[in-house]
Amino acid sequence: MKKGILKSVTGIALSALLTISLAGCGTSEKAEAKEGIKEKGKIVVGMMAATPPYEFHAVDGGKDKIIGSDIKLIDEVTKDLGVKYEIKDMDFDGLLVALQAGKIDMIVSAISPTEEREKNADFTNVYYKDRHVMVVRKKELNKFTSNDDLKKAKIAAIKSSVQEQIVEKEFPNAKLKLLGKSTELAMDLAANKVDAVLVDRPTATLLIKSNPKLALTELLFDDDTAGAAIAMPNGTDKEVMDTINKTIERTKPEYEKWLTDAMTKVKQN
Repeated sequence: MKKGILKSVTGIALSALLTISLAGCGTSEKAEAKEGIKEKGKIVVGMMAATPPYEFHAVDGGKDKIIGSDIKLIDEVTKDLGVKYEIKDMDFDGLLVALQAGKIDMIVSAISPTEEREKNADFTNVYYKDRHVMVVRKKELNKFTSNDDLKKAKIAAIKSSVQEQIVEKEFPNAKLKLLGKSTELAMDLAANKVDAVLVDRPTATLLIKSNPKLALTELLFDDDTAGAAIAMPNGTDKEVMDTINKTIERTKPEYEKWLTDAMTKVKQN
């Protein structure tokens, strides 16, 4: 697999590798490219590292590190590609812009392949999917038992997320507040700045563990996307995509375990 990925590289940056054609390279060029990637090659991975258990900051041995189930996936993807990687942490709504501008080479941040996003990026196969749940203050849990109870409420979601689209579709008359991080959602909810927040279930579980004033409702939502996938630049070479998709299929049985393990490492307040 690595041979197919590397055969068109002649010492240029790895970001070019992800979009360049594989045609017209000889054996010597393949060998030279392979050695060059091993020595210098890396992928810049964009993510919003504030979405535990998928990706989040943690202190290990006095050093700040980004860990989570998506990091485990990146480890396996880059190992199969034969390259190293660097994480670029940014707000979620800036990820696709950075990918289009060539500032990052891929997005691994529990991002879903929506119809609009697919105009601006190529997506791999899905590696994980879950449902979304409304979170409210525990003392008001009995107040929000149906969608009708939230139709004119103030609901918060992550900006540019699938949850934002769900709120817009399911609650067109609600006041939607968009924030950058899941921790900000929980803080606003606990501080009575919003009535509810919509997040995926693993994130919701962690938020209520960290914030005893919050509680899960029974209001669950599905989205129209297939689930979380890796976003790549438009025109990414088929052999590169095939390699990543094989990694995803190989590691799917492990992803749930990575997710569970990551949840145990999230620091509780």
